[in-house]
Amino acid sequence: MNHDEGEMKMRMRIVAIILCGLFIFPLLISAQSDGSRQAERTGSTVFSEVDAYIEREMKRQRLPGLALGIVQGDRILYLKGYGRADSSGRPVTPETPFGLGSIGKSMTAMAVLQLAERGEIDLDAPIQRYLPAKYNGAEFITVRQLLNQTSGFTQISTFSNTLSSINEQDQDALEKNAMAYAEKFLKQANNTEHPYRYSNANYVLLGYLVQQVSGQSYGDYVKAHIFSPLSMHDSFMTLDEAAAHGLATPYRRIFGYNVAYDGPYIYIPGDAPAGYLYTSAKDMSHYLIAQMNGGQFEDASVLSAEGIQLMQTEPVPGTYAMGWMTGHIDGLTVLGQPGGSIGFQAQTYLIPDQQLGVIVFANVLDAIDAAFPNTHIITTTHIASGVINILNEQPIGESGLSISQKYLLVNGFIIMLSAWLLYTTARTVKRCFEPRGSYNSLHSKISIKVISKIVLHFAGLLLVLTLSMTQIVPVWQIATIYQPDVIVWLKMMTVLLALKGSMETIRLVHGWRSRS
Repeated sequence: MNHDEGEMKMRMRIVAIILCGLFIFPLLISAQSDGSRQAERTGSTVFSEVDAYIEREMKRQRLPGLALGIVQGDRILYLKGYGRADSSGRPVTPETPFGLGSIGKSMTAMAVLQLAERGEIDLDAPIQRYLPAKYNGAEFITVRQLLNQTSGFTQISTFSNTLSSINEQDQDALEKNAMAYAEKFLKQANNTEHPYRYSNANYVLLGYLVQQVSGQSYGDYVKAHIFSPLSMHDSFMTLDEAAAHGLATPYRRIFGYNVAYDGPYIYIPGDAPAGYLYTSAKDMSHYLIAQMNGGQFEDASVLSAEGIQLMQTEPVPGTYAMGWMTGHIDGLTVLGQPGGSIGFQAQTYLIPDQQLGVIVFANVLDAIDAAFPNTHIITTTHIASGVINILNEQPIGESGLSISQKYLLVNGFIIMLSAWLLYTTARTVKRCFEPRGSYNSLHSKISIKVISKIVLHFAGLLLVLTLSMTQIVPVWQIATIYQPDVIVWLKMMTVLLALKGSMETIRLVHGWRSRS
């Protein structure tokens, strides 16, 4: 009897478990399904906000095209292209190549660290060890100092090299440019420590070291050891390669209107390791995944976890890591780097605490895109920051003046100053054709002050001619490339001033003759 009762109880328990299972299992499935749908709905809502924000900013900042990549952990969260890649209306896609600008410095740093991990480069060795010729200064600068931009080189001193290397389009362009920098910066021994000072010369020399040590050209090395393992199939080392695979057309702003640029400064091969590579939002997403996962992307490893950590660590807070700089976005610590070359701009951010990465590209850039006096903050910097705020459910914050507002101020100033100068010049011309008797009033005005005033009218034209025909002040040439509208206007105004000075001279001569 006891045995039958025990068996009955056991059967009842089994039945109860089955009934509970039948009741609870659908609830669990439903809850899981609801959670999945909620996550999907939340993600969809967030990216709809991102799309709306970017489309709004593209209108405000008059961006022809833009590409966005968002990654988290080891996966891509979102990729999208916006706007047009060229005047034909070809749409931007995640695979559209853009100019990478100075973000490419981190790839040069990665190449150097790869060679260091293979024992072929000693980061703390003097760079003289890897140079073919003897330079006294090279004995006191290490590879690590080039990587951290503490060599003492200056950026303003690189402009003349950039301008002259435009004519070097052959395979030896990098070597010629690197050796030119060596002649400029390394001839004198200087055994002192230098603070952080940003300079393209550091990374041009590092690219040359990669060539010297690896036995490959810088371009071939990066293709084989970075692009290929990271499946960066839309990344290119030269302008011709990128153009053949759908490169977005670069634009400049002319008095606020986007104008396609097809001049010689789109690509400067001698500066390639410092900022003249081409890639897409999709490919950069692969690169950012490797940066956040100890050098690993899918089954490929491009650098050890220790090497990645070294790349992302500043020797002193607020300086420069190895292609990365630390910053903050609404309290979040970020690693970032802007990039810009003629007609292209980009911004990338990593948020280590969230394993989150963002890359933004756009195909227009002028000097007016920069935030004065923080010229490293450009339009894509604001947009990338806004995307991060949206992902973190934070207010987007102020994005500064729009391009239309900036040009309203600039064009307004230009119109008012031009009108005043035209009026005063016309008045001077009119006076030149007055009857000679009216010059008698000049008898008391012919003086050193009057003559000095006339000379000043010609000084502007002389200065502009000197700056335009020489490289005494390379910044002028750079400004001519990045803000041609304002420079053309300045040239026209100096011609008008010289005309006014000529009329003043004629009046002075007439007055002197009347006096005689």
